[in-house]
Amino acid sequence: IGLILKNSEIISSSRGYFIPIFVIFILRTFMYEPYQIPSGSMMPGLKVGDFLVVNKNSYGIKVNRIGTPSILASDPKYGDVVVFIPPHNPVPYVKRLIGMPGDTIRIINKKIFINNIAIEKDFYKTETISKRIRDSRGNITSESQDIIVDFYYEQHGNSKYLTRNIRGKNIQYPFEVTVPEKYYFVMGDNRDNSSDSRSWGFVPRENFFAKADYLFMT
Repeated sequence: IGLILKNSEIISSSRGYFIPIFVIFILRTFMYEPYQIPSGSMMPGLKVGDFLVVNKNSYGIKVNRIGTPSILASDPKYGDVVVFIPPHNPVPYVKRLIGMPGDTIRIINKKIFINNIAIEKDFYKTETISKRIRDSRGNITSESQDIIVDFYYEQHGNSKYLTRNIRGKNIQYPFEVTVPEKYYFVMGDNRDNSSDSRSWGFVPRENFFAKADYLFMT
């Protein structure tokens, strides 16, 4: 408007906010975006409320969150902390990438095997926490129970990370799936408190839009 009206005051005042807004738009659309962890599914590494900077160039450049990258396309790697849109819910999730297309994933006694090879898992420590219990109406009572939590370091691909397991919880029959082509298998590091591919299935390649790069506030 300032250029059309040849008004120098409008041009000078609008330049002060137009340029920063334009730069922020470019950064958020094509390069980096802040993301806040909404749940405890990635504990202990990422806690509820943590702020991440996610790299939107990691798997290729695209405008929309869902779709095939336009340029610089690359696939997620084992152990990446990936940000994606799950097939059942149109909001971003953050999980650990465990399986790639064609992989056979088997889980026995909370130990993960990829194509019959176990992911390296080393015991770190044990903690006992006291958890308050809700009654039938949903009210928290004074009654509590002790829960034993085991922490393990896992080495998957080039990533080493800490996982959390609640002893005696979610004891299941052996679980086995084969990942279809163009799909991936993801899990939370908080293995007994995570909604992930074990419950709602695989993630299509085009649904990945970023990789978590930096934790800048916790």
